Amino acid sequence: MSHAAITSQERRALVKDRARLLLLVGFLLLCVVALANGAMHRSALSRSTQAFVTEKQEALDKWQTRAQAVESGKVKPEDDAWAGLAMDVKLPVSAQPGPLADLSVGVSDHQPTTAEASQWRTVDRLFGNYEYQSPAVLAQGPFDLAFVVIFVLPLVMIVMAFDVLSEDRERGRLGLILAQPVAVGTVVFSRLRVRLGALLGVLVVALVCGLVVGAGGIDVSARIPRFLLWSALACVHFGLWAAIIAWVVSWRRTGEATLLVLVATWALTCLIGPACISAATEAVYPTPSRLQLLSQVRQASSEAYQSRADIVQGMTLDHPELEADQYSLPEFIRTAYIVTQTVDGGVAAPLATFEQVQADRQRFLGVAQYLSPAVLTLQAFNETAGTSLARQRAFERQARQFKRDLAQRIEQHVLTGRRMTVAELDALPRFSFEEASLEQVLGRAAVPLGFLALLAAVFATLAARNLARAGARIDAS
Repeated sequence: MSHAAITSQERRALVKDRARLLLLVGFLLLCVVALANGAMHRSALSRSTQAFVTEKQEALDKWQTRAQAVESGKVKPEDDAWAGLAMDVKLPVSAQPGPLADLSVGVSDHQPTTAEASQWRTVDRLFGNYEYQSPAVLAQGPFDLAFVVIFVLPLVMIVMAFDVLSEDRERGRLGLILAQPVAVGTVVFSRLRVRLGALLGVLVVALVCGLVVGAGGIDVSARIPRFLLWSALACVHFGLWAAIIAWVVSWRRTGEATLLVLVATWALTCLIGPACISAATEAVYPTPSRLQLLSQVRQASSEAYQSRADIVQGMTLDHPELEADQYSLPEFIRTAYIVTQTVDGGVAAPLATFEQVQADRQRFLGVAQYLSPAVLTLQAFNETAGTSLARQRAFERQARQFKRDLAQRIEQHVLTGRRMTVAELDALPRFSFEEASLEQVLGRAAVPLGFLALLAAVFATLAARNLARAGARIDAS
């Protein structure tokens, strides 16, 4: 019996097996639901971000209209003393959803993607006002294609292929099959190719659909490079589980025992492993207390407000031009700016400490994740999709730096009470989030991808060796 004959026979058996066909259809439906859920999430996030930017732009247009009216002489300066007020310049800060946020939601469902760079607000409060989703929704976790691939796909693979060898043994057909000039390994791997190949075909169809469905009006071609990398990760994860199944099958246990071992392996790698890694990370690098950070921020703010008179006096001594008689605006505006900058300087150290602890946790997780293929694959998925915690931290750092740069550009206008012109407003830089380049993403995903491929190769080699030994024993008997 040749490999082609075994493959042909297995295909006919698969077509007649209603249970496995229903399993394939059910998996396809799960993929469709996950893709639809991810597409809706990405679309909603994109709409909310765009609505925020539009709202802030409209407010900026009103500021510009008033300033232009004074500049053109349509309105007398004394009739609108607040026109062109530099302190009221508020620029939107936002980051669009990651390129593949529909495939892997990551942290994008509970982290801020918008902020307002305003000098009325201290840097620690830059992301203070944003909405969370329903706590019930967050507790359930995102149901996206990444979840299906990491947690559901292995279970479906196990059900599809756990009995590729035990079924014939238990029904007494294995001896008849091996009486033909065919090796045990050929039988097992041929059947695995048919059964798991059908499942892989369903996954590929779902991936291709996700490329188009989740684009959300974005040019599909712009998603292709990251999509190919994301798909490669999914396929390697699939290959790893195929190799693990082949390895356990090669032990030649009963069908029940094989199924039990595979389910236990799934629970260990997908449930227990991630929980242990999370606990270890928390033990080594405890989550920094936001209450402590808030307390430090409030203390710095309180000290700045209590000493605002001394702060303003020190500023005027350093800048004699601030004593100019032409300063006609209320003093509280200049004081508010000076106090805000003082608070920003005071909270810089606590914020840096908070971010350093987060960075230490990420570095520890970057090593510990190799103990669990599920965690490793998920982190690589999020990194490729643009929904990782590292990307979120980069956005927050860039937003805070943008606020500091804006403060320096308008400082002289605020301190001297001079109006800003429309031209000066137009000359101010606008925030643009610097997304990680494709080369950087490839560099971060290359090691996990290679590690998963190496694991798959190791388990496949062990499976082939065990099956070869089994075939030799059967021949000898």
